[in-house]
Amino acid sequence: MTSFLTTGGIRGGKVSLEKFTPRSFNMGYTREVYDRVGGFREMFSEDIDMSMRIRQAGFCIGLVRQASVFHKRRVSFGKFLRQVYVFGMSRITLKLLYPSSLKAVHTLPALAVVAGVVCCVLAAAVSPWWLLPIGVYLLAVLSAALWQSRSIKVALLAVPASVIQIGGYGCGFIRAWFTKIFLRRGRNVDEEIRIRKGR
Repeated sequence: MTSFLTTGGIRGGKVSLEKFTPRSFNMGYTREVYDRVGGFREMFSEDIDMSMRIRQAGFCIGLVRQASVFHKRRVSFGKFLRQVYVFGMSRITLKLLYPSSLKAVHTLPALAVVAGVVCCVLAAAVSPWWLLPIGVYLLAVLSAALWQSRSIKVALLAVPASVIQIGGYGCGFIRAWFTKIFLRRGRNVDEEIRIRKGR
């Protein structure tokens, strides 16, 4: 979740490509903030929405690097896939609510999905060499994970995890962009709540 190779540098680094946005697992705020902006709303990316409303209300948001945060990640690749798929869809929801919130870096997973499909089609129709870019990327993920973790097991798990992360997010983003923006259907709050609850 914090590797530059999977998130493009928007999570976990000391230098970020976007403003720090607290998530639900590391967010703390005062009663004054709550009284002014309210709590979480029942929607996709309710924590980012909350952060945006806090910022719009004129409050300062900062990262306390010394604070220890204990956060339970998804326990299976299937649950992780569902999580990142919803992340991709929610980015479009956030764009509809806050048009300036969508940055170029947020579109990269969707572009990677399209590029990956094109490479696979060309590999089947033209030459297997079209799989080389995918292979080089996965080798880079493996090498970076091995270098950082010093664990072969972690490095091997990082490869499918990165594919799931980028592919799931990208597919969710593409689906939401097509239905909510291209087809101009806008938000469906009931659908968002149903998907968030795993139904």
